[in-house]
Amino acid sequence: MNGKKIIYLLILIYLTGFSHCILDNGGAYNRGDIISSNLINTYSITEIRQLWTNLGIPNIIGLHYPVEAIRIVYQTIDVDGTLVQASGAFMIPVTDQVLPLLSLQHGTESKRNLVASESPLNSIAGIAGLYMSSLGYLVCVPDYLGFGFSTLMHPYCHATANASVIVDFMRAAQKYCNENDILFNGKLFLSGYSEGGYLTLATQKEIEQNHSGEFNITAVAPMAGPYDLYGTIKTVFQTKEYVDMGYIGYLFTAYNDIYQWNRLDEIFNSPYHSLMPDLYDGTYTWGQIINQLPNSFSELINQNFRDNFLNGSETAVISAFQDNTLLNWTPQAPIRFFHGDEDQVVPYQNALTTVNNLKNNGGVNISLVTIKGGNHETSAAECFLGMILWFDQFN
Repeated sequence: MNGKKIIYLLILIYLTGFSHCILDNGGAYNRGDIISSNLINTYSITEIRQLWTNLGIPNIIGLHYPVEAIRIVYQTIDVDGTLVQASGAFMIPVTDQVLPLLSLQHGTESKRNLVASESPLNSIAGIAGLYMSSLGYLVCVPDYLGFGFSTLMHPYCHATANASVIVDFMRAAQKYCNENDILFNGKLFLSGYSEGGYLTLATQKEIEQNHSGEFNITAVAPMAGPYDLYGTIKTVFQTKEYVDMGYIGYLFTAYNDIYQWNRLDEIFNSPYHSLMPDLYDGTYTWGQIINQLPNSFSELINQNFRDNFLNGSETAVISAFQDNTLLNWTPQAPIRFFHGDEDQVVPYQNALTTVNNLKNNGGVNISLVTIKGGNHETSAAECFLGMILWFDQFN
């Protein structure tokens, strides 16, 4: 064997060994690739109907199919673009019909295992996913980063980080369909409540601006989301009034982690600044978090930080919230917002401001359904019913 052949052989051996190292470390996976999948459970029509009734929501459309709930672990990226793995529940109707796809984003959660991939019964979004699947949708219920398989800090209400994870789960779901002869008709629906409403609109924006050749969105139903994130935070800082300090703590703790501010001791008063990293590490329920936080804004948020935010000198913080406010783009797919006009957790003004801005930007087929007298809890049932009926028009 001559010298050139020996060198070529050594290079080939090296590259082959290197590629195996990549595969062993998970680096050979691309975004949206399935790492693993397993059956969570199969639910009958009777079981799904009872679960839905237990939520206090009437059955307005007859259910059609039993549903298989599949746990999928898949490849995605974190806030820095580094490849990581996340999980979600994929609900599949037991039928050979050609079906549309729905991505259903869950609302604010703090405990890692209270997501649909652990059990659809663990969350309202999980049960809603079963219901929608029984109606005839292939349903993605993504866990997000920080829940289910992922042990990262959840990037709470961060638009692009969460939208990327949601897009990648839809990719994984489509690959699962291709591998298992499940027929998808090309129609895509997006919906979610609270943080899930915000992430629904963020995902529409991400798809239409960066993945329009891959996904064709049919209709979008964001429900009770904080789309005007900066405007809402500014109002809270001006009034020093808010109903639940858990959300304020979550948002600033998450953004401190995302943007590496390292300023919890400047944002929060003592002793709360030292509690924040542990409170939102995925091990506490929402009730447990609330029990360790004060009831008033002034007790929680440092006065100097508040003053600097309002006078504009907190430029990095203000810029972060402005970057994640979903007002400055032009939607293409039809959107129907749902929001209660007595919502104090996510003020109704979010929906009004967002609809007006998106229309002024040139968006068409944008509407708002107002739940009269509805707060953040009591509006949910009517919002979900409205979403179901509206999506049914496209099918």
